[in-house]
Amino acid sequence: MILRAELAGQLDGPLPAGGCLPEGYPLPWDSDHEECSHCGGRLRHKRTSVRQPVGLLLGRPRVRCIEKECVRCGKADSFDAYHRFVPAHGNYAFDLMIEVGLARLRDLRQDTEICRDIRRRWGVSLPVSAVGLLVDSFLDGLAAVHQARAPLLRRRIERDGGYVLHVDGTCEPGTDVAFAAVAAPRRWVLEVGKMTTENANSIAEVLSRVVGHWGIPSALMRDMSQNIKNAKQQVLPEVPDFICQYHFLENVGEKLCRTSHGKLTSCLRRVRTRAALNSIRKDLIRWSKQESSSLTTEQVEQLLANPSEAAEMDASLLRRLAAYLVLRWLDDFGADLHGEYFPFDLPSLAFYRRGRRLSEWLDGVIASEDFPRRGFSTLETIARHLAPLREDPELTAAAQRLEKASALFEELRGVLRLTHTPRERTLRTRKPVESGEQVQQIAEDLTQWREALQNRFSRERDPDKRDDEALVLQYLETYHQELTGHVLPAEPRREPLVVDRTNNLLEQLFGVTKKGLRRRVGTKRLKRFIQAMRPEALLVPNLGDPLYLDFVCGGDLANLPTRLSEHWPLAKALRHERQQPKKDHPLPTSKRVLRQPEMLDNLTQLVRAIIRLTAEKSAA
Repeated sequence: MILRAELAGQLDGPLPAGGCLPEGYPLPWDSDHEECSHCGGRLRHKRTSVRQPVGLLLGRPRVRCIEKECVRCGKADSFDAYHRFVPAHGNYAFDLMIEVGLARLRDLRQDTEICRDIRRRWGVSLPVSAVGLLVDSFLDGLAAVHQARAPLLRRRIERDGGYVLHVDGTCEPGTDVAFAAVAAPRRWVLEVGKMTTENANSIAEVLSRVVGHWGIPSALMRDMSQNIKNAKQQVLPEVPDFICQYHFLENVGEKLCRTSHGKLTSCLRRVRTRAALNSIRKDLIRWSKQESSSLTTEQVEQLLANPSEAAEMDASLLRRLAAYLVLRWLDDFGADLHGEYFPFDLPSLAFYRRGRRLSEWLDGVIASEDFPRRGFSTLETIARHLAPLREDPELTAAAQRLEKASALFEELRGVLRLTHTPRERTLRTRKPVESGEQVQQIAEDLTQWREALQNRFSRERDPDKRDDEALVLQYLETYHQELTGHVLPAEPRREPLVVDRTNNLLEQLFGVTKKGLRRRVGTKRLKRFIQAMRPEALLVPNLGDPLYLDFVCGGDLANLPTRLSEHWPLAKALRHERQQPKKDHPLPTSKRVLRQPEMLDNLTQLVRAIIRLTAEKSAA
């Protein structure tokens, strides 16, 4: 390691292993310049200062810094050798800064874990309160290195034949938006930003930085946000524009199913089927706990596989078991869902389908001649509570309406090949890129299906289906151009460029980021932490790409401290810019003003002044 070799030259004898250096060991540090770098004059001793930095290689030394100045121009000599280890006006070395930053943002470690691990591995005690400061410094340095190395990375992207720009933002309700621009197929995060809302002006600033640092993209992939569209038209008007087909489906499904799914949900609550059945299940569980004999999981499975073995068991216990299994089967309607969100999953419809199927099955069982009504009264009670799923006219009408909308929505999903597949969630784990032949075939299928839907609409007699088909046709007419044409021609590239049909690349980035936050802070609600999150944290995944590491730090993270020291002036400039007061707040105020005792009195006077001004203008 370069820094280790330099440090070894400062000490007498070989350098001990990290963490083995005694605390407070003396370390002299003198300038290696003989002449002034400004005018070439002779250097003389100015003063000797003592510093006590903390680092992984340095440990905790007592550094004696001999500073010099020029006898001719009076300017101080640069102290580059020391600042290759420790930033100017800082106390923590670059290697410690990077170790802490990667531990939190890449390895998702908690602050106490980070301090404990550094003490165990390096013998350096670090206060927990310093972790956040070191992470901020690491992000400033990483952003500086990323920006300084952008020309090299850009030339590599140009040799690849260009890139497709994916843009999107993430937030929690009530927080600022962390916005990111990612280059495909390299999956490099190019630019990031934080904005109070996803507005066109702020997005245009990010896109302008992308163009200035990385060149004009071959295409842009986005969601259906109108603000992103407006910003794209402002900065990249000639670039092909694509919308994510997954977001397109989400919008279509929302329009198709929102009203009918809400209606079905309210009807199910009105008839109170689930509440009644849950009460029965709780009673069965309570009775089971009071019984001296109970069945194991293996015995239940054996009974279901060989019902003839029931002849040797207690009849009342078996009746309760049968009723309990019926209720558990119904309550497991979530197995018919796919772990996605509305409208890709319709939980109320899934419950209705299972409930209706169970109701029909119970009617068949109860109608048999040998059914013992007195002994199996619980099954009759369950059937009575399930009857509204078949008999309530408002409920059945809502379910039938949702079935029609859901069928058309699933048909469109199938054409776009965004249906659920086993062990693969559509949004987060679907492969990011398909072959050009597959993408072109999907576009042809969509065109043919659209024509068939138009013919079907002209012959359709069902008013509900006509409304749904008209809605889908309107969406396809509006967005057909942005939904197709994902294979860009070879010129000026060596071969055609295939644009991903979805924005999953960014959705996966945001998902991993939020998952890491939950792991680190141990809570599901992330509002406070998303608000405090630095957007530069989205650059950290770039360090997992070997090619990116080659351009940024010679292919080895061990060289990253050297890169940070080289570009630390730029990092300080970025920090200064980041710490400037925000100017995009819509109605700025301060807590100091809000907490003044006379706040309401002052506000009263302001309201009265506004009223007088309004009255004067009206009179004029």
